[in-house]
Amino acid sequence: MTPLVLQDKSVNALVMMNTAIINLRLYPPTNAMVTRSIDRLYESLLNILEDAESVIFSESEKNLLVEGEPLGPKHKGKAHVAIFLVLMMNWGIKSITFTKGIDKTELAPLLEIIGKKPDDLQIKKVWNQIIAEGKMPHILLNQKIYIAKDEEHQLMASIDIKDDEIVKYITAEDPNAIFDPQKVKDMAQDPEWVSRIFQSGMNNIFTRAGTASSAKLSKSMFNMLFAVDDISVNSDQGKISHLIAGYISDMDAELIAMTLAQNIESLLGSQLFGDIVTKMDSQKFERVVGMIGQILDRVAKKGDASADPRIAYMQQAYDNMMSSDRGIELQKRIDEIKAREEAEHNRRIADLRETGSSILNNLEQGILDERIATSFDDIIQDLFAVGENEIAEELIDRLSNELFNYDVDIRIEVSEALVKALDSLSLKKRREILNRLSDKLINWIRFETKYTDSYRALSAHLIDLAKNQIQDQQFLESHPIVETFRLIISKELEKNEEISSAASDTMKAIASDEILNLLIQDFVTDRNGKRDEAAQILVLMVDSSINRLLDILKKSEDSSERILILNLIPEMGPAAAPAVLERIDQDPPWYYMRNLVRLLGRIGSDEHSRIIAPHLLHSDHRVQREAVKSISQIGGRPKAELLLNILPECDDRVKAGVVTALGALKYRNAVKPLIELFKSKLALPEDVKVDLQEKICLALGNIGDKQALPFLRGIRKHRSFLALKSSYHPTVRAAAAKALGRITSKT
Repeated sequence: MTPLVLQDKSVNALVMMNTAIINLRLYPPTNAMVTRSIDRLYESLLNILEDAESVIFSESEKNLLVEGEPLGPKHKGKAHVAIFLVLMMNWGIKSITFTKGIDKTELAPLLEIIGKKPDDLQIKKVWNQIIAEGKMPHILLNQKIYIAKDEEHQLMASIDIKDDEIVKYITAEDPNAIFDPQKVKDMAQDPEWVSRIFQSGMNNIFTRAGTASSAKLSKSMFNMLFAVDDISVNSDQGKISHLIAGYISDMDAELIAMTLAQNIESLLGSQLFGDIVTKMDSQKFERVVGMIGQILDRVAKKGDASADPRIAYMQQAYDNMMSSDRGIELQKRIDEIKAREEAEHNRRIADLRETGSSILNNLEQGILDERIATSFDDIIQDLFAVGENEIAEELIDRLSNELFNYDVDIRIEVSEALVKALDSLSLKKRREILNRLSDKLINWIRFETKYTDSYRALSAHLIDLAKNQIQDQQFLESHPIVETFRLIISKELEKNEEISSAASDTMKAIASDEILNLLIQDFVTDRNGKRDEAAQILVLMVDSSINRLLDILKKSEDSSERILILNLIPEMGPAAAPAVLERIDQDPPWYYMRNLVRLLGRIGSDEHSRIIAPHLLHSDHRVQREAVKSISQIGGRPKAELLLNILPECDDRVKAGVVTALGALKYRNAVKPLIELFKSKLALPEDVKVDLQEKICLALGNIGDKQALPFLRGIRKHRSFLALKSSYHPTVRAAAAKALGRITSKT
């Protein structure tokens, strides 16, 4: 490894070491930030020791050397180098050697001790004990280092130390301004000099920081305070604290708040915090306390931050400020203000409630009150704004009761006031109130006879409510709203033309493309186990949903989907017929025509039988068969005549179905044609012929006309009219016997 590469890796290790030391000052050893910083330091040392047996950091004439060589220009002026060098000099450490085989557990004792004040005798004892016990076997201190010097690398100490050099050093502006720690401590005997150094340092930071945040500036100030505390350890720290506190107290309130929350309790003889609090004027004290309190409140709302030591320091600062004389006086004023505000709040609530109740009392007595139009919505809005939800909801409930007043003028006033009250609320609160009022509003829609702007507005609110419920899979909850407007559209609820037209528009608004897609998806897939509930809503939305369903019926290749739709559309009743008829007129493919004919048979009326009739002779026998079934389902004598007329012409494979339908219709005029059909020569396969003959016998039995008895008796005697030597199939004879039994039982 070349010297330059070694210096790069070594300086990187110093950065990690300084970070770990700072974190150990601020946080407990078990904190995640501490653990991560030690891990990174360990990794950087292992990276160096992969190619070397050891790495030595040493101090000579206030310069840092790596493996006996001074740092090059690239690293010599860096802050992290100067900080580490000062730590070594404060502890009198001439060299630190890290050797191959080092374990991560050896780093923590070194970092914890070197980051503390070296004049603490107890810490020195611990330091000596750690070394004596061999807790850092791969970390060697103060090994002799031999340095070869030449003119190019001459190391010389500064003779004099100037204030501006110290300022540049403690603010990390010029880390090369290395000084003799003891000499600086001697200079720090003068508190005013220390204060002047601090103020100059802060001015230096402000100049370089520009628009930096208060949080960043407060961190820089904390590092400076820590440095001042260190150099003034043998000085009158009480006086120094008093002087510096006076300077800090004149700063911006936000910067002071951030600084007080930086764990400065132990600095400058543990007096600095109290001195800053005392030096601030009352207004600034209140602003600082308020800022810290707001931060703590935000943290509390976000969740438990007890593991973050910064929050603990901030809470400690807040508690200390509020427990001071000023804090106690401030809390007293806060309590007095709260008491006055609470009294004013209660008075305001009482006035609002009294005014609202007065308006409603008049309405309940049949007296119109002009305040309902001018004040009621403001009352409701104010009550919700101050958190008196129960009172506001009580007034709204009482108001909504008057929607059913027999005086139409009162109903109009009430509905208008309710609209204004709802419109004044937030979207979330409005939805809550609409859920509470939905039953009343639905009943009012059914009850109201006069169409007004407020009727339209409340219908719009019900549209929003129904759509939200459907989107939230609350199909049952939306059902009463959709059903109410369906009843008006279908004229099961008699309303005037204006209300009927509005109901139609309302239903279209609810049945938007998005809502229909959602309902159909739930119906077809049953993805949420709510197929039946979705189906009920689709039935009520027949005017909008029928064409969507018919499209799926035509295009779907999934037979289970087609069956679902074929079973659903009949529940829509006659309202679905126009869409089905329109599709039939388009002469679709046989497979779609068959399903359309089937649907019309289940939802159609007498008039539709003649529309189905031409399909009794459709080119595809499967459509013919479905047409026979549909006409049979519609029923009635005219339908029987239609079936009888096409019997000779229809496909032989369909004749059995026509025969069965004529029997079900008990059409007596069909007796002779059926007997003739039985006797006719049909070029049919034997099994088809037997099936047709069986159906004819059973149909004659269903019709019950006595004129069929001789024919049926002849069949039963096992002899054919056409071939005396051959008997009929047992199935046919059994059907004839059954038909005879049915006819004779009626006589």
